Amino acid sequence: MGEGSAAPRMPQGLELYGGTDGAVTWSGVGLTAEVMRELGAGPWAERAGDLEATRDIVTELRSLATTDMETEFIGALLATEPEPKPWQFGEALAEVLLEHWHGAVWLWDGARDRRTRKASLPGADLVGLWVADGTATLLFGEVKSSSEAKSPPKVMTARPDGMIEQLKRLSHGNDHFTLMKWLRHRCRSAEHVSAYQIAARRFISSQGRDFRLFGCLVRDTVPLATDLSGPAAELAKTVVEPMHALLTAWYLPIGMAAWPAHAGVGDLD
Repeated sequence: MGEGSAAPRMPQGLELYGGTDGAVTWSGVGLTAEVMRELGAGPWAERAGDLEATRDIVTELRSLATTDMETEFIGALLATEPEPKPWQFGEALAEVLLEHWHGAVWLWDGARDRRTRKASLPGADLVGLWVADGTATLLFGEVKSSSEAKSPPKVMTARPDGMIEQLKRLSHGNDHFTLMKWLRHRCRSAEHVSAYQIAARRFISSQGRDFRLFGCLVRDTVPLATDLSGPAAELAKTVVEPMHALLTAWYLPIGMAAWPAHAGVGDLD
């Protein structure tokens, strides 16, 4: 189960606030200039745009072209794929930071695993494993991005589709089998299968209560503890041990509209 610590470690952000409410832990983290440099150098863009695999298929397609007309067609074909939206960069950022800082293991690629840019995972933004201390648990979660000045922003509190309501539904179990089946199908190595089985065993022995919920808020606003304190208290009414939840807000020093440019997902021509 080494994947939980296998990713190169980027410098930590600056913890701005935090607390614990029952089985819910919450914290706000400012992403420093050093962290932003590390993110912009590769992992954020790679996760958002699946750059390596995209370059490979582009190279392959171009090698199949034998005339100028076919080469032009390939160029037009590449142009039909829209750039990821800023909120999709928020999701990709959450995946990267959860992997580097919180022991998350993803058995899929957020960009590659969607058939279209509008597609989403079954019942959750985040589906993976939490690996730490020689064991593993199932990980389900949601990601929201917001520039709204209000604290907490509506994406946290709205009904029925705000983050807290979505996490409550994930805690109840209606989608658990679908998510577990989806995740198991993506276990490609013996190590992943072993980690999955450990997590599934914990889940079964607890009658579906032993797993991790992650709620990730990505912001370009002034950090305020009220972004998470109230939502955490509300979520704690539903989340009880052995289930645990982590709510985290990441504050970026650049506006949401500039996230794609900072991540460096550029033209592959």
